[in-house]
Amino acid sequence: MKKIVLDCLGGDNGLPAMLAGAVTALKRNPELQLILVGDAGIIQPQVAEFGDRVEIIDTKVNITMDEHPTTAIRTKTDSSLVLGLNQLKTREDCGALVSAGSTGAVLTGGFMKIGRIAGVSRPALCPFLPTLIDGQEFMLLDAGANMDCTAVHLVQFAVMANEYKKATGMEKPRVALLNVGTEATKGNEVVKQAHALLVKLRDAGIINFVGNVEPYQAFNAEVDIVVADGFWGNVFLKTTEGSVKFVFKSLKQIIASSFSAKIGALFLGGKLKKFKAEKADKTNATIFLGLKKSVVKMHGNADERKVVSALEYAMTVADLNLNQRIEQALAQVEPLLGENA
Repeated sequence: MKKIVLDCLGGDNGLPAMLAGAVTALKRNPELQLILVGDAGIIQPQVAEFGDRVEIIDTKVNITMDEHPTTAIRTKTDSSLVLGLNQLKTREDCGALVSAGSTGAVLTGGFMKIGRIAGVSRPALCPFLPTLIDGQEFMLLDAGANMDCTAVHLVQFAVMANEYKKATGMEKPRVALLNVGTEATKGNEVVKQAHALLVKLRDAGIINFVGNVEPYQAFNAEVDIVVADGFWGNVFLKTTEGSVKFVFKSLKQIIASSFSAKIGALFLGGKLKKFKAEKADKTNATIFLGLKKSVVKMHGNADERKVVSALEYAMTVADLNLNQRIEQALAQVEPLLGENA
């Protein structure tokens, strides 16, 4: 089991939430080993009981949400994020980094410090979203790292996600393009071109491309991977999150409107809270797919529970060794892309 690096200063809730999550994760997972990057004076007393399962990199410097990502990565070399990325890059025993810090800084730092897998043009953010069927989820990429994409970028996203799912045990993931309709003629020119290229890959037996998909179909568990550019993928993700918040706020208003509704809430309250927490955890931890080592981004508002969830997710991706799989798959795909590559 490779070690996980945790940026303890990033995120809205900072060191208290990161440290509480780290301690809980260590207690729940005896095989977990962490490198905690943050204020050693505060961290050390809280993790002393775990002995050599925890290393501490001391710093009080953080990259804030309003700093320019590239400038911050280049100049704040003693920040928790940069120090953590350096540990991930230089040490063979480190398999992943987890941070709730500035999304721009985490992505830029991963790109600059860790680097891309050979053949990858652009790494992509890949959250998992729940479906209406218990135990099933789908992968959405890109969810915000690349606003403007070519058809080839979309194809690469599909190939990378396909290899990820195969590495985690899914033999033939169902891959689809996010679109306004299922017909092959729908969408803008980039999506139409990507559709044609993915059909080539399907006919060559490389990928299980099932065509275009509308958002509701993904939540019905009709696909395993949804491919989009970063703009529309991020709109999809944020619309989903906003819709969930709207529904739960509306339920609260309905419950408060009458005595009978309050009585009903007594029976449903616990289950609704559990449902909300489970679904929120699904979208909390997002891998930056396409880097030479795994960088996992948490929500900026990550609390103890979400930190635990992200660390346990990082444990699963740290040992997947995706580099070779993705590199080989992209090399196989390149001749089929022709002049588009």
